[in-house]
Amino acid sequence: MISKVKNFTYFFLLLFPLNTFCQENKENYDTPEKQISFAREKKPHTYYVKQAELWLNELKKDFTSENSWFNYYRACRNAQGSADWKSDFIKESPSLKFGEEIIDSMKVYIPNTFTYYFVAGSTGGVTSNGDFLMKAYKLNPDFEGIHATVVTHATSTFDTELRKEVNKRWFRRNEFSIGLLNYAYNVLMSLAPNSIILVENDNDTYPLWMLQDAKNIRPDVEIINIDFLLFQEYRERIFKELNIQPIELGKIDLNEYAQNWAKVVNTLVTSHKISRPLYIGLSMAPERYKGLEDNLYVEGLAYRYSKSKFNNDLANRELLENRFSLDYLTNHFYYDTSEDFVNKFNLNYLKPFKICYQYYKKHNETKKLNKINDLVSRLLSKTESDEDRIKYKNDFYKE
Repeated sequence: MISKVKNFTYFFLLLFPLNTFCQENKENYDTPEKQISFAREKKPHTYYVKQAELWLNELKKDFTSENSWFNYYRACRNAQGSADWKSDFIKESPSLKFGEEIIDSMKVYIPNTFTYYFVAGSTGGVTSNGDFLMKAYKLNPDFEGIHATVVTHATSTFDTELRKEVNKRWFRRNEFSIGLLNYAYNVLMSLAPNSIILVENDNDTYPLWMLQDAKNIRPDVEIINIDFLLFQEYRERIFKELNIQPIELGKIDLNEYAQNWAKVVNTLVTSHKISRPLYIGLSMAPERYKGLEDNLYVEGLAYRYSKSKFNNDLANRELLENRFSLDYLTNHFYYDTSEDFVNKFNLNYLKPFKICYQYYKKHNETKKLNKINDLVSRLLSKTESDEDRIKYKNDFYKE
């Protein structure tokens, strides 16, 4: 997935959500465990730090073990990601290293291997080390975790055929969160024909692309992850397509990436000179679109940008009554590793539901009011704390 690097002349690393919500749970701090991206599985930051130490100990037993190298690398990446990608994360433990340092060691001990190619191709950046990534993909196209990275590579290089091929393979493996796919489906249903949507997280981007490529759902929609806009070549091509004057971001410090996200979002939204409908996903952090709020209108699971006011009652009622697939909010019969992230995303339904609720209340549509009350109750039951539950409930029912 998409990630931050020490210098953005390099591109995006492996799987991470920009807004990962970490919680201190009891975890195994004594045994090295297979590392899954924290974009998919919720673990406390301290767990990843300890796992890096444990996997480094395993490496010391056998520096030729590809499995140990990959899990050590993944643990370090998870530790940095769960520390909000701050560059000083390595101060927490002598076992923590940046990806570039780990790759240098891999080159010594396991050169010309799948693991070396995969990690080097993911961390070095699509412009400089994309060949390494594709070597890894050809060696093992079904390796768990490689698909998101190759999709990133394909998207950043505008290779639509490769992206489709990888997403179809990835979909067949049944690795992706069903809850996130359901959420993504409803995001796509929220959008007007031939529209553009800006998103920022792994978990609200890859599912959209997967549904487009593997299921041919809403291929008319252009999905732009704002992370990619920090990459100059990608940004220049997108801005040219939208008839926007190029902007220079200059040297991007790892600890200041949020400022540049806000800059590219504001520039794109306010400067585009095309007639296609433009949306911002509800999953995007509000600080990214600060100053644009007066021109953003809730339309399903997205904000529609409009300089002129319009009534969005009808659009939201149409989505709730006829277009949204909501069964997964009431019943699901599967284990979802990403359930914590799904529950957090699902709280975004409260915005369109409130618009519908107020309309139904005004028009005394009791049956529809009861349906919304039930859905809201189910959504709030998944919140992590009583304090959050009360806050969301009060906000929803406030006139």
